[in-house]
Amino acid sequence: STSDFVFDSAVIKDEKTPMKTLPSSYEEDGVVNELVVTLREKNRGLTLELHYAVFETRVVVTRWSVLKNISDKRIRLTRLMSNQIDFEEDGFVFTTFNGAWAREMYRKDTKLSSGKVVNSSVTGSTSNRANSFVMLSKEDTTEDAGTCYGFNLVYSGNHYEVAETTTYQKTRFVSGINPQFFEFVLEPEQSFESPEAVMTVSNDGFNGMSQHMHDFVRNCIVRGEWKKKERPIL
Repeated sequence: STSDFVFDSAVIKDEKTPMKTLPSSYEEDGVVNELVVTLREKNRGLTLELHYAVFETRVVVTRWSVLKNISDKRIRLTRLMSNQIDFEEDGFVFTTFNGAWAREMYRKDTKLSSGKVVNSSVTGSTSNRANSFVMLSKEDTTEDAGTCYGFNLVYSGNHYEVAETTTYQKTRFVSGINPQFFEFVLEPEQSFESPEAVMTVSNDGFNGMSQHMHDFVRNCIVRGEWKKKERPIL
């Protein structure tokens, strides 16, 4: 169950690679560049591509992974996260949005101390119990002041978001497909894409971060006839 991925190559592109198997973001009006870092597993025939798309106009970075089986054997995949970001500090507040039918999106703030806080769903959908959108902020962050990090997944299935603070006053955040009950068999020459993870940050509090997310979804997620139009009443 131990993998040893080492650096193989890296390339920067002036366009975003479209995902083949999952919904993903796109850009029509702004500037987007992509960094692709390729890692090679030292002991097995596997390559791991780490994709970072930088939407300069939107103040957003998205990230996803592509695992490729280049061996002649089956590989059983049990965990592949979409996002990992490490902070050289602690003292964050982890904000999740939980609820139930007819009372969705109740905000819950948890101050991170030592240990791990998990926000997840195993219902087969993002669900009203645990939304995949979460925030990290400092205790003094307000609607209009302070640093706020926002994270989401372009994915509607079982999800998993974790914030963990170590005894060395560092914080790690990871998100992706929920590893509970997850298993995918990769045949030779097959590949597996993780869902696209969305990241943004603002020094103008929760409202500034929210505006970045709104702009990104409006311009880079929504498609079709009703993009940028007022929706009809059901």
